[in-house]
Amino acid sequence: MRISEVAIFRVDLPLADPFEHASSGLVRVLEEVVAAVRTDSGVVGWGEVRGNCAYVTGDTADRVVAAASRLAPLFLGHPIERIAALRARVEQAVVGNTAAKALLDIAVHDAAARALGVPVATLLGGQLRDRLPTDTSIPFVPPDQAAAQARRAVREGFRLVKVRVGLGQERDEARLVAVRQAIDDEPDGGAVELAADANGAWSPQQAVGYLRRWERFRFAWIEQPVAADDIAGLRFVRDHAAIPVMADESAKGPREVLRLVEQRAVDLLHFKLIKAGGLAPLQTMMHIAEAAGTSYMIGQMDEGMLATAAAVQAGAASRAEHFEVHGYARVARQPFRGLECVRGEVLVPTGPGLGVEVDTSLLTPVHVERAP
Repeated sequence: MRISEVAIFRVDLPLADPFEHASSGLVRVLEEVVAAVRTDSGVVGWGEVRGNCAYVTGDTADRVVAAASRLAPLFLGHPIERIAALRARVEQAVVGNTAAKALLDIAVHDAAARALGVPVATLLGGQLRDRLPTDTSIPFVPPDQAAAQARRAVREGFRLVKVRVGLGQERDEARLVAVRQAIDDEPDGGAVELAADANGAWSPQQAVGYLRRWERFRFAWIEQPVAADDIAGLRFVRDHAAIPVMADESAKGPREVLRLVEQRAVDLLHFKLIKAGGLAPLQTMMHIAEAAGTSYMIGQMDEGMLATAAAVQAGAASRAEHFEVHGYARVARQPFRGLECVRGEVLVPTGPGLGVEVDTSLLTPVHVERAP
């Protein structure tokens, strides 16, 4: 069974709940890039990544489309089951461009799994769990809104609430006080952890100052307190503050993860497919963390249900202790269905491939490559 067509699409997903954090600016729409990989037997696999995430990967939707379109001819005629050989061909062709690589890699895995009639998790070594307990995130909103979101999260069954910080002490503290109080006032609040994410907003010295001041909020961790390339800064924060430190933007790919664990720079790691460039390098990052005894999270950008399902399948086959796979819930309308969240846990789809259905009528085609 060989690949006979690769098609690239665009779709904008409006957010019912726009968000902002220290590095993103206000985001009202997710600019998604979607890929379809078709085999000569008619099996179609789908992939999705977010395009407007320059603050993490350096990408725009146009750049992802351009890179994916350039890579598409490499897939034509290739046996769908020979994923490792195809990945090697892609890596030799283009440096970087992890979002485009992840997009096509996800689609190939979806097609290969559908051809076999199994979930993608089976291709990744087999499913270890049926449900992923996910966190939920509170963006930069006024304190009363932050408190309301925290109360709703606790009542809906979430057991980890993450608050964005990094826009200044006064604004951050007002939200943190409101959220901490809202959680503690709920009957189930004692079972709920609170974390914070600075998205690289601080210097190491600022981070230590804030975290010492904020010990009363009882953070489970602080995520990315300093800039992505400041590994020494992460280590400084870890050495001088009592709150565990998680790397997200710093944990780009296997080499960066190896450096983080070798330098003992962090306590936890946050992995995303769009940074890793595909499911194989994501698994390599997991294995490095496991060998080092470092806890890790499988997460995602705020994306549509299709991209989220890829993270869910990877998470289902992993030994991750934490998950952030609820970003699709912010989307007001999307051309995907198949994921469900119950009491703060995302259910792993049981169908073949990613387990997500795609309404192609809502996608805009922008490029197609067909075998002669």
